[in-house]
Amino acid sequence: MATVVFLSYITMSIPVLGEETTQPDTAELKSQIAEMKKRIAELEKKVNQNQSNDHNQSSDGNLLQSAIAGVNFTGGISAGNFYTSNSGQESSDNAWLLSNLLVEISTKDKDAPVGFAAAIGETSTPSILSSPENNDSLDIEYASLRLRPVTELSVEVGLLQPNAGYENSYTFNNQNTFLGAIASQQPYNAYGAQIGYDFNGIHLRGGYYRDRLDSEEYVDNQSTPNESWELGVSGTVMDTSFSIYHYHLQSLRNMTGVVMERTINNVDLAFNMDYWRWDSSMKDIHEDNASIGAAFYIVPHFGKFSIPVRLEYIDQGKSSMYIESVSAHKIYAVTLSPTYHILDNAYVRADLAYVRAENGFTDDNGNLQDDRVCLAAEIGYTF
Repeated sequence: MATVVFLSYITMSIPVLGEETTQPDTAELKSQIAEMKKRIAELEKKVNQNQSNDHNQSSDGNLLQSAIAGVNFTGGISAGNFYTSNSGQESSDNAWLLSNLLVEISTKDKDAPVGFAAAIGETSTPSILSSPENNDSLDIEYASLRLRPVTELSVEVGLLQPNAGYENSYTFNNQNTFLGAIASQQPYNAYGAQIGYDFNGIHLRGGYYRDRLDSEEYVDNQSTPNESWELGVSGTVMDTSFSIYHYHLQSLRNMTGVVMERTINNVDLAFNMDYWRWDSSMKDIHEDNASIGAAFYIVPHFGKFSIPVRLEYIDQGKSSMYIESVSAHKIYAVTLSPTYHILDNAYVRADLAYVRAENGFTDDNGNLQDDRVCLAAEIGYTF
């Protein structure tokens, strides 16, 4: 820029041949040269400032893009109509529900030395053993910081999700709309810490928790656990994924369970078995001390269409572990959930479930009933 201005000045200063020239005044020429130098300096300063601003803006933009690129935005939303027969005198048997809402942000690099995951949302989806009830409380569902001092070891602290069971609390991640009977008693989110260790494709984990997100999740004989812990191991053997876990609720009950999953051609298969045992401090409260139950999942896929089937059997004796009625020794349930996937991440599905448990349910008039029918029509979207 300075060179261009200077050459322009020289060009204008050279006389054209044939023209009459006069000798300029020396003092005036010096003044013009000084003014020209001043203007050149100001132009150079402006150019340098613009280049610096462009560089800073580019650096800020790159940092912002890098930060956004390192974060996952995931979650889902589902809504529909839910109906449950024999839901009791004080419960609604039919309701339109925003069944699930979850928005999660988390670090993409799971092997980074420091990571995080946090989600806000709500869930209203009933299990086949409960009744439709709207939950309009939008709150933090889970939030944690994860430290990974070495690749094999991780420590996670905050409001955490447990590692027990096959089904997910947020049912747009499941194959069925209603939660199953087995899943209805599996633990929900709690505040605490988890530690994990990986070696040779096997994952070991342990967790300790103080307070539960749902304070009424486990209440029996006016007692609620104020602390709990879990241990587990998971991995894959011969194309079959497995998870074995033990969950202890202080002075209340203990659960030991296993999950196995495998896909054969176009059919997803899964098996989940739980064994619950009352704590020794509860042995005089219930006639039986333990309950065992299992759920078997069969999900054939036909292009965009699938027909998930869930079969469940629970022998709770007189433990009242799943249903309070001491007459409901055994619980049988079958759930059918035909689903059409509008897109890879959007679906429409219906749920039809039948549950049988002797004197396990109550109708609108307060009479004991052995059967229950659950119906749902839901649309969901995950992102």
